[in-house]
Amino acid sequence: MSSDLFRPDNPFNTIMGRIGDLAMLSVAWFVCSIPIVTIGPATSAACEVAREIVEDTDEGVFRTFIRAFKRRFGVNMLFSLTFIVLFAIGAVDLWYISRQSGDSASLIYGITLGALVIVMMMLSFVLPLSGRSKLSWWEQIKQSVRLTLMKPLLALGNIALIALPFVLMWFVPGAVVWVPILWCILGAGVSMWAIMRWTCKAFHLKPRDTPADADTE
Repeated sequence: MSSDLFRPDNPFNTIMGRIGDLAMLSVAWFVCSIPIVTIGPATSAACEVAREIVEDTDEGVFRTFIRAFKRRFGVNMLFSLTFIVLFAIGAVDLWYISRQSGDSASLIYGITLGALVIVMMMLSFVLPLSGRSKLSWWEQIKQSVRLTLMKPLLALGNIALIALPFVLMWFVPGAVVWVPILWCILGAGVSMWAIMRWTCKAFHLKPRDTPADADTE
């Protein structure tokens, strides 16, 4: 039994190897997201690495990440700016409404929050599927909207995973200290792995499929 422990395909070694890969992926994503405006290329690259891990076709986390980070850098930067502007507008609106009083303010707050969630859902497949896409910026957004209408619960699940660290920091006492550290060393990689696993399964994507193939399923 002790000899089995040292076999490369031992379940324990396989699990620990994957945890190590996801930890490296989290660090790579965090470092490349530090300038904020590069969060689009970093997220797209991280999702591409996560997809290769799901498909068991990865050739090294950092090597694959750097290659994916450089690919479609300009388009993904445009996505970054788009998401930052939308998030900033939504955050300012919610902050302003929260300072008002009365039942109407609560209703408007709920409507605004719901609209923001819907917009995020419609865009939830943009960066995860950007790594292998050949579509233009606008065509990729339209593709994400179509996929969201096909699988709204999956899109909602993607948004829930993305929002999870912020929800924890807002509602759990002391979470503002340990959640960022956890997400930097493991949480981000696990979240992107889960998103890509669900996405590949939901749209029956094979290892060499491109995002355009998802539309034909």
